[in-house]
Parts: sequence; C-alpha cells; structure tokens
Amino acid sequence: MYIPRAIRSILDIGIHAALDPIELKKTRVLNLCVTLGMLHNLIFIPINIYEGHYWNVGLLTLNTTGGLIFLFINYYKYIQTARLILNILSTASICLSAIKFQNGNEYFLIANLVIINIIFKRPILITLLSAITIFCFVFIRITDTTIWMIEAFPEYRVNINMTSALILAFLGLLYYRYEQIFYEKELQESQLNLEKKNAELSESNTTKEKLFSIIAHDLRSPIAQLRNTLDLVNKQLLTSEEFNKLTEHISLQVKQLQGGLDNLLKWSNSQLEGIEAKPQKVDFNQMISLVLSLMQAELENKEIKVNVRSEGGPIWADPDHLQLVLRNLLSNAIKYSFKNHSIDIHHYTRNHEVIISIADQGDGMDKALRDHVFSSANIVSKRGTMNEKGTGLGLKLCKEFVEKNSGRIWVEENQPKGSIFFVSFPATI
Repeated sequence: MYIPRAIRSILDIGIHAALDPIELKKTRVLNLCVTLGMLHNLIFIPINIYEGHYWNVGLLTLNTTGGLIFLFINYYKYIQTARLILNILSTASICLSAIKFQNGNEYFLIANLVIINIIFKRPILITLLSAITIFCFVFIRITDTTIWMIEAFPEYRVNINMTSALILAFLGLLYYRYEQIFYEKELQESQLNLEKKNAELSESNTTKEKLFSIIAHDLRSPIAQLRNTLDLVNKQLLTSEEFNKLTEHISLQVKQLQGGLDNLLKWSNSQLEGIEAKPQKVDFNQMISLVLSLMQAELENKEIKVNVRSEGGPIWADPDHLQLVLRNLLSNAIKYSFKNHSIDIHHYTRNHEVIISIADQGDGMDKALRDHVFSSANIVSKRGTMNEKGTGLGLKLCKEFVEKNSGRIWVEENQPKGSIFFVSFPATI
C-alpha cells in the first residue's frame, strides 16, 4: 500500500529505533485515527459556525487541541502516557458531545473501543477501559438525555457522525491489518534470509572441511617422498641418475600441489574479505603467453601441444583474476588430456563480449557432472589421465572471479571426446 510521505511522517510520530514491531504498529494505527478525527473536526468547525452551533464549535476545537497535545506527547516518546490521556479525554468528550447535542457522536465510542483493544497491552487496563466505553455507549443509547441537551442537531448531521464513526473504526482495523500483513511478510523474509544464510554457512563449512581434508592428504605424499629421498641421499643409497629421476617426479608433484595451495589461499581470501574486481583493458595475447609460460613444465611432461587462435579484441577484466581463471582452466585441460594430444584455445568477440574457449580431447564428463561442476556444494576431484590429483576448487574459484568481473562461465561437451570450457568478459569500448 502506497502512503504519501507527508502522511507517513504523521504516522511515524513517536516511532523510534527501540520500539518493538508490535508497539510500532499500534502507534501508527493510533496516529492515523487521531489524525482522521482532527480532520473530521476541522471540516465541521466552519459548518457549525455557519449553522450557529457555537457550543459545538468550542467542543470540536477542544477535541482538535487534545489531538495535537497527544501527538506532541507522542513525539517526545511518552507513548503509554499519551495513549491513556487520549483515551480518557476522548471518551469524556464523545459522551459530552453526544448528550449535549444528541448528534450521534456516541458511535465514535465504537471506534474508541477498537482503538483500546489495539493499543493497550495490559489485560486489566483493556478490560476496565472497554467496560467504561461500553457502559457509556449503552447509557447514552437507552437513556433519555434530553434534559441535559443544549440543542439538537439535524438528522443528517447525526447520520454523518454515525457514518464517520463507523468509517473511522473500519479504517483503524484496515490499517492495523495492513501493518500486520506487512510485518508478517517482513518476518517471513527474515526467516527465509536466515535459512539461506544458515544453508550457505553449512555449505561453506562443509566445503572447508573437504578442502582441508584434501589438502592435508595431498601434502602428505610429496613431503613424505621428499623426506625419504633426502634420507636415501644422506645414507648415500642413491645413484645420481636415480636421484635425478626422483627429484623430477617430486618437483612435478610439488608444483601441482603449489597450484592447489594457491587456489586454496585465493578462495580463503575471497571468503574472508570478499572479491574486489579492479577491471582494466587486458591484451589477451600477452595474458595467454604468460599463462602458457607458467604451465610449460606440465605441457612438456604430457607432450601436449596448445593451439591458440586469437580473433577477438581486448578484455575488460581484472588482470589477476583473468590470469587465475585461464591458469585453472588450462591446468584442468592438461590434467584431463592424454599424452601427445592437443588443446585448442579460441579467443573471439561476439555481441559486445569477449569469449575464450579452452577445449581438450580427454576423458570428458557426463551431463550430471557438467551441471554441477561449478557448484560449491559439490567438491569433486577426479584424477587426471596420468593419475594427477586436484582439490576440486579451481572451477569454483573461476566461477566466483568471472562473475565478479561481470562475466559468465560454462562447459559443453567436445565432440567426439573431451570438454570445452567457455568464459566471457565484457569487451572494452
């Protein structure tokens, strides 16, 4: 429900940060009813002056002044005091007006009864004030009060007052219902957000446990081999040729492990501090040359040839993020490629975005794995074609860093075998 700013300012009189949602709702409902009542008085003051009902003019003026005093007290946050004073004065004023002018104002006691049951919390106070209000209404309706009457109002004025009182009661209930629905929705949204945060936290904790388990397991093997090799060297039980073969193998394992540790550190940093992208114009050819030089040992070990076809323009991305993404995707392509095969890298521009594809001719993956390969809930580390290990974190990191640079990442099946990974980034203007 749209509420104009000026009206919202009146409804928010007395609202403060420490007020609980229920009391906030009650305060707004009461502010609405008081404001509508004052508007009703202001409309009928000139009418009564015109018709010569000066006693009623005075009473309406007092009522309006009482409403202003209530809002003033409310403004300084004496909310409960303001409510009690308002209720007592309004009940007395309504009864006096109804008896002295027989103008149907007793029907405003119905609105008053609604307000009492909305705004007060203590059952004893609600029961007492409600009983007084009902008594006053019944007394005025069944008692002949003409002996106390100053002047009688026309029948149309009685009908107007009765209708206004019922409308006021209805609007109070309607607005209370609106506030109730509004806070119910807020509560539901808060619960959904809490459930989402709990799920994310649980997923993050599961991911961390899996990652640390993988890293701990993978650290053990190369360190143990290195220690055993050094022991053999110290005991002079290895020839130079045997030592060179072992160190070459251990070096490759350590290098692979270093890539996993780099990914783990990047991921940890992204979880603790968030990922902040600082995009700039990046030349693809320079970047892919740098990445290929970093991966040269792995490429030579599996005798893999990389074919690069560059037809696109510059990329708008964070250079460090782009390097991490390309390094991880190329590392995966090498890992799952067979010896003496090739990897194809294609760089092109389409519809204001630069797309890079990295295609291997390895084992490939089934549709179920392709659908969940970027999900942080599933950490799957499939061994490579030469039994290479991994943490399963690289592709998740790629997704996070690509999306932080306003890009996309996806995977498709490569025919007749293997996989093609695609990443897109905004093209520079």
